[in-house]
Amino acid sequence: MTSYFIQALDRQGAIALAHRIQCSDDLDALSASVRGSDYHAIEIWHDTRLVARVKLDSASLDPADARNL
Repeated sequence: MTSYFIQALDRQGAIALAHRIQCSDDLDALSASVRGSDYHAIEIWHDTRLVARVKLDSASLDPADARNL
C-alpha cells in the first residue's frame, strides 16, 4: 500500500480539507478520492508528485491542467 495525500479545494482553489489515504496505486487513489468529492475539486499527491487534479462540476480547464492528465 502507498500513502497518498488528498486535498479538497474550495471554489477559489484554497485547501479546504486535507488527509492521507492508503491505496494500492494511483488509480485506486483517484477512485477513492473522487467518490468523496461531491462538493470540492481535489488534488491527489504522492510525496511531491501531483498524481491528478479533478475539477469541480463543469469548471473550465486551463493549459496547466494538461500536465495532470
